[in-house]
Amino acid sequence: MARADASSNVKTNQQGQTLGRKGTQTRLKLLAATRKLLDSYSPVELTAVAIAKEAGTSSASFYMYFGDVRDALHALAAEAGADMVKVHEVVQEDWTAGDLRDHALRMVERFNEIWDTHRQVLRFRNLEADRGDPRFEALRMATYVPFIDLVARQIVATCPADKTRPTLGQAFALASVVHAAMERLSSTDPAVIARGVGAHKVNEALAHMICLMFEGGAPSGATGSARKSSARRPAAS
Repeated sequence: MARADASSNVKTNQQGQTLGRKGTQTRLKLLAATRKLLDSYSPVELTAVAIAKEAGTSSASFYMYFGDVRDALHALAAEAGADMVKVHEVVQEDWTAGDLRDHALRMVERFNEIWDTHRQVLRFRNLEADRGDPRFEALRMATYVPFIDLVARQIVATCPADKTRPTLGQAFALASVVHAAMERLSSTDPAVIARGVGAHKVNEALAHMICLMFEGGAPSGATGSARKSSARRPAAS
């Protein structure tokens, strides 16, 4: 079923014509078909013919809305990036109140949910970004940077009073490590995780690591403008 999301913000087709209601619905049907086929096929195996057939339309219709299959996958990757707002909501809570571990674990679980929903297309996004495609790299950075920035600000805000408060730059580095660990584990096939220690233990371990990082203050040997915190403060808005 087509869904109204980030992709519905597209206003024109490949010929520059304004999309009406029918055109918008057809485009969303093609994206829904692409998403469904990713359950059975690798992104590199998809063809415009297969997508159009799944959507109940013609390949000529597909090319009215997308330049190629990569274009459709780019649109799905943009949707996946937009879904990260669900993780941001957890990060933006007041982590100084309540159980720090609970906040960390819910952040990990919410992040995993995004990857469970969009794993194939997010893997493709990262692959193409690593290969140097500027469009996919821009999408990846548009997803990475806001999340890392929010986590970094939480690290600064929740620094215990008896620790040296990290600078925002130091916290950004710490948050980058958190993100790298979360994404690497989330991108792993769940079946592989299940054959190992299991998702629950992995999530618990990751949440534990995040808590240690949040409670550890500035990195050992840090210099510069890092200073002792006099009190825990709520996250910066």
